[in-house]
Amino acid sequence: MLTVARAGTTGLAAVALAAAMLLSPGLTSSARAADSAPCTPDRNYPGTFLCPIWGSNVNLRSAPEPQAPVIATSPDGGFLRVLCQVKGGRATYNGYWHTWWVKTQAMGMAPSAYMSEIFLAGGGNDEPDSGLPNC
Repeated sequence: MLTVARAGTTGLAAVALAAAMLLSPGLTSSARAADSAPCTPDRNYPGTFLCPIWGSNVNLRSAPEPQAPVIATSPDGGFLRVLCQVKGGRATYNGYWHTWWVKTQAMGMAPSAYMSEIFLAGGGNDEPDSGLPNC
């Protein structure tokens, strides 16, 4: 337990302790450290995020499950606009695997869709994206 006797140093000691805890490898998430290309807030559409993706015409499904019906494919351009991420069924592709899925926004008559995070740039197998909230 940290005890500071002098007045005025308690706040500084607390800040130093918090910084040490955040920088400690044992206390930081490896998923956050490994994500070299996290999704970022979309300034043009508040509440949504732009996620860099690799591949084109990636299947977007009706549910976060690899067997769910395909209802659309990803747009060209290297980014997908999403709302959040959710755990779902385990998807596999060319040696990669993931149980995290991103959820797209419903547009007009088109419902929300889900894409496996396998196709997000920057992360590793089964690591949630460090830039997205959970659904």
